[in-house]
Amino acid sequence: MTIVKPIQIDVANQVFEAWDKLGVAGRAEKLEQAIYSLNHEQAQMARWQLANARHEIGEALLMPGPTGESNVLSTHGRGAFLTAIQPGLTNEQANVGLIGQMFAALVAGNPIITVGPEGQALMDKMAKYLPEGVVQNVAESAMDSIIEATDLAGVAIVCDAQKAQQLSLQLAQKDGLLCQLVEETNVGSLSTIAAPHYILRFVTEQTVSTNTTAIGGNATLLELGSKAE
Repeated sequence: MTIVKPIQIDVANQVFEAWDKLGVAGRAEKLEQAIYSLNHEQAQMARWQLANARHEIGEALLMPGPTGESNVLSTHGRGAFLTAIQPGLTNEQANVGLIGQMFAALVAGNPIITVGPEGQALMDKMAKYLPEGVVQNVAESAMDSIIEATDLAGVAIVCDAQKAQQLSLQLAQKDGLLCQLVEETNVGSLSTIAAPHYILRFVTEQTVSTNTTAIGGNATLLELGSKAE
């Protein structure tokens, strides 16, 4: 049986690189404009996620290395993320959690696909402030097809423990890209989404090493060669 990739995945993949290249500061600037369309609780969560991202992943870090070597650690988005609330858990607190997921995934550099009427309502508020395709929505009936897409980078969901276990097994068995599960199972306190390290679940790290002695060494060899002639 041929599996047809959802068009939302293709759109997300097309906009991913440009969105990721904006950097944390550039993405946060655009996302801040969308906050004013949210209610008070949602806006508080959104602002916290942006401030936390600036603190945790906002700057590339110069890492210690051997003499003559420079190592720079930076973070980048993983790719398309599905953000959702488990059907049946929908309430105002769950919607605040959904906003936390959306803003964390977006500011980390990932395009997102939301699910159902709750996701659609939030997407409608945010989309005009963001590049086209960075936020999309699908019906609940299409959620499984998005999850099964081989190039989906991750699933961020507010759910109960049983649903989290089910999704973990489902993602482990699928083909393609290693798909990250970012679950929040405490709807009452949203303790996972409100943790400083939460943002790290949405990024991949990149280290660039530069041998700062190579050019000087080659220049010395060239000078010696010139003298020998």
